[in-house]
Amino acid sequence: MSASLESSLRERVDRIESTPAIPAVFLPLLNLLQSQSSASLDEVARLVAYDHAIAAQCLRVASSPLFGLAKAPESIRAAVVMLGLRRVETILLTCCLGNAFSTRDWPIDAKTFWTHSLGCAMASRRFSAKLACCDSDKAYLAGLLHDIGFMVNCIVFPDETSVAVNLAHERQIPLHQAEVATMGFTHSASGKALAEKWHIADDIVQVIACHHLIEDGRSSSPLVALVHLIDLLCRMRNLGYGYYESHGVDLQGDPAWATLVAENKNFDELDIERFTFEMDDSLAEIHQLVNIIFA
Repeated sequence: MSASLESSLRERVDRIESTPAIPAVFLPLLNLLQSQSSASLDEVARLVAYDHAIAAQCLRVASSPLFGLAKAPESIRAAVVMLGLRRVETILLTCCLGNAFSTRDWPIDAKTFWTHSLGCAMASRRFSAKLACCDSDKAYLAGLLHDIGFMVNCIVFPDETSVAVNLAHERQIPLHQAEVATMGFTHSASGKALAEKWHIADDIVQVIACHHLIEDGRSSSPLVALVHLIDLLCRMRNLGYGYYESHGVDLQGDPAWATLVAENKNFDELDIERFTFEMDDSLAEIHQLVNIIFA
């Protein structure tokens, strides 16, 4: 991408920061979750109390049959106690991001997008725990945010994004390839610009910027390699952008595989087929959560 195009992209992304649609609690919550110390129950509850709409949405989700609670929580603190901090963080982040950008004129159904993002997040957390290749909470956050640039493009470049999505559908090619062909850059570039404005941790910015740019597995971080492979795996298992991609995918032949093998010698012994079946089993929960949050 040329320097002038990158500069123009950053200028247009800067305008997003002032939009009132971004919940006030989102960036402080993100900073809390990225901090070295674990977020405490009281810290999360205090933050969410500042935004009544997000708090109400979180309680509505926590009260759904999906989580099987005998009694609906009456406060965020009660929800954390009953569901556990990790589940509540998952609900909060997804609620915040879902409210951060208008989805009215998206060329891809918003629920399809969030199903992909949430699927990548949950699978990244599960895979990282199996392989001990990176922090599982960091992997979840990276999986959830990896395609944030698509949301940026839908706001900043709506017409161009529609053209790219239509091309991807027609040719059955990955979205980022269609973006390069029609826009000259991908959602990875716009996502990086927004992530840097939001002061997201450098390793997650790298995932956002590079999850489609794995050429030499040895030069990629384990976190980038993990999310890259999970993104491919999700798209292979009908957790993509709502259309069929006709290109072949060889996960074990992908350069990112070499990075994870080098990081964890047991990776080569991983049963990919069994893992994909496990991921298929979690599809119902992912779809339910997305439907509840965006009802």
